[in-house]
Amino acid sequence: MKHFLAFDLGASSGRAIMGDFDGNTIALEELHRFANGPHEVDGHLYWDIHTLFAEIREGLRKALATGKPIDGIGIDTWGVDLCYLGADGKLIGLPHHYRDPRTDDIMPWTFQRISREEVYQETGIQFMNLNTIFQLSASLRDGEEALQQADKLLFIPNALTYLLCGKVAAEYSIATTSQLFNPHTGDWSWKIIDALGLKRSLFPQILPACTVAAPLSHELQEEFHCGPIPVILIGSHDTASAVAAVPAGGERNWAYLSSGTWSLMGVERKTPRTDAQALAANYTNEGGVGNTIRFLKNIMGLWLIQECRNQWIREGKKFSFGELAEMARKEATPFLAIINPNDQLFEAPGDMPARIRQFCRESGQAEPQTPAQIIRVALESLALRYRQTWNELETLQGERLTVLHLVGGGCQNVLLNEFTANAIQAPVITGPVEATAMGNILGQAMATGDIPDLETGRKIVAASTPTQRYEPTDAPLWEKAYLRYQEVCKGGKSIG
Repeated sequence: MKHFLAFDLGASSGRAIMGDFDGNTIALEELHRFANGPHEVDGHLYWDIHTLFAEIREGLRKALATGKPIDGIGIDTWGVDLCYLGADGKLIGLPHHYRDPRTDDIMPWTFQRISREEVYQETGIQFMNLNTIFQLSASLRDGEEALQQADKLLFIPNALTYLLCGKVAAEYSIATTSQLFNPHTGDWSWKIIDALGLKRSLFPQILPACTVAAPLSHELQEEFHCGPIPVILIGSHDTASAVAAVPAGGERNWAYLSSGTWSLMGVERKTPRTDAQALAANYTNEGGVGNTIRFLKNIMGLWLIQECRNQWIREGKKFSFGELAEMARKEATPFLAIINPNDQLFEAPGDMPARIRQFCRESGQAEPQTPAQIIRVALESLALRYRQTWNELETLQGERLTVLHLVGGGCQNVLLNEFTANAIQAPVITGPVEATAMGNILGQAMATGDIPDLETGRKIVAASTPTQRYEPTDAPLWEKAYLRYQEVCKGGKSIG
């Protein structure tokens, strides 16, 4: 029996999860959970990296307290955000949060130095103002002191790995999210880096997913009275780990949807696509476990539901996510209104119900008033956005897709799963819910040689977790709704 410790950090919470691997199945046990979120300082949003590391230390302490020998530690987080490392080996300041408004108007500044077309040809990454390229551009434009002092940059999971073991590196999957990585050369895009005027020395060595970084530092070994536990660079972008855990078996032409705060929908490829057609559709080529390419699009996802719920909590209405979904099913009119989930109006934190009503009002539709109706509008619109992406993927791939594998926390929203199958008119298979943690453990076991390859790992995932299949219904109703969705999306500004 092998025991691997996975740290899975999301935009609102983080967890330490023990994965017990007996050679055939992986069993997960949550040991520690903690809150995460942005911290506002002088009008800007940051991550508290030091508190996050303290929580990781607490998770490690609890894991060691189980008495199980730990065979590896891996960390995955969201993409794009970064820390600066000084020449003295210490982190400089706090890392910016990807929703910080400083990048709202940065794209024109960047494209004065290198064209949009060149950036896409170099990187194949979807244009979003939160990408690392635009965060660094904003730091350059604003003369940010931390960037001027930096010796190296480290993405969030790689910075936390550095704090555990001292290894300075960028793992492949997280590096690709930056829009500063060239998937054709397998290295940083020096053309973009030079055009922006960034120091080449800022950018660390890129290592493949499933690489042992280094043993736990001597200081932490002494603190926790433990041995040299391997610290492993798994697919450290959380979606890379989640997609690694897709239990695809014999299906051909399958797509995936990693459903959480963000929805990431795409297909797995061996080679990137950076041509004009992919650029026009604004698709991204991110790295995956097994040196794969995740050809996908970012969709706003359950952020809409989370922010609605947060607003109602502020107003004293404490709905659970399950209650909201059930209210939307039983108390709301189908297709009262439709929104574009990726409209810029919905990007920032705040009063999401008011913004949904505003979008409906400004697009000449009925305004949803009750929580049930607002949630139904959001969920139906998300499913229609998935339909749009499904159609685009079929066009770009040049073949019909047969099944959608939906993984992550969104698996638990049964109503959205039903809507998604109806919208795309294809089967939806959900599970595992804990895809990211499962993929994290899988990546560690691949690094240590306990699992030989990704195909074998996916079979192990399939044997380890239940799945649910949803068949499509109501085709005429959803086809009519999709035509309305296309009309609605002709106006407004989309972030993807």
